[in-house]
Amino acid sequence: MIAAGLGRLFGVESSFSLQVGVVGLCAVLFSASVYLGLERGIQRLSHVNMALTKMLLLFVLLAGPTLFILKMAANSAGLMVSQFLRMNTWTDPLTESRFIEDWTVFYWAWWVAIGPFMGIFVARISEGRTIRQIVFGMLGWGSLGCAVYYGILGNYALHLELNGILDVTGLLAAEGEPAAITAVIASLPAGDLVLGVFCVASLVFLATTYDSAAYALASSASTALAHDEEPERWHRMFWAFALAILPLALMRIGGLDPMRTASLLASIPLLVVFAMMAVSLVRALREGR
Repeated sequence: MIAAGLGRLFGVESSFSLQVGVVGLCAVLFSASVYLGLERGIQRLSHVNMALTKMLLLFVLLAGPTLFILKMAANSAGLMVSQFLRMNTWTDPLTESRFIEDWTVFYWAWWVAIGPFMGIFVARISEGRTIRQIVFGMLGWGSLGCAVYYGILGNYALHLELNGILDVTGLLAAEGEPAAITAVIASLPAGDLVLGVFCVASLVFLATTYDSAAYALASSASTALAHDEEPERWHRMFWAFALAILPLALMRIGGLDPMRTASLLASIPLLVVFAMMAVSLVRALREGR
């Protein structure tokens, strides 16, 4: 998606070479962040990320059809609450559009696959907080952030489609998700500038994800690491470069499909591990009383 956005900005075709450049730029960014550590690196990068995201969402809300976005967001929230059980048990048995497999199940598998390193990282940065605070912060604020993001950008795209301003579904079918997303962002006032900010924010999002993963992996692979110590810098850098090479290899051999397959394969054994961890957590909490 970042490569597609940069390609549209600079008038070049999105290619594997451009994707390599994006991953390389991201690798430099998150390697520097990982090298500097939690407070001087990852924390500052996260603050920049949040500032860019808030600015982008506020601009889309104010420059776009504000009333339509707010009404649709409220309507969608009500539908989600009232139809929650039906949507979570929908398997699309009649049309077999593969929406469930390609989106719902894939995202379940994706989150299961990245769960271990995210859990380690969150525990690492949450020293001094209660379990209730961590759970509320992850589920409450995390879900609210996603709802606001999708509510604003998704409903803006829906407005373009319904009013014939941009054929979003046609672009999606013909050129794929990255082309449709970049076209939606570019349709805003000062579209090129907003698209540039969107690409930078997406790049920082990717970098913060990778530096969190590198930090968590380095912490897990370190021996005798005290709770107030950070992994060695060379160790953090090793995992940073390893995480940069992996997506390039997967994209080279077949685009995003191998990445989806890898996520699904990794999630299956982790489901068993997570079930055992859940039981162990309940027992540990009972003993802690």
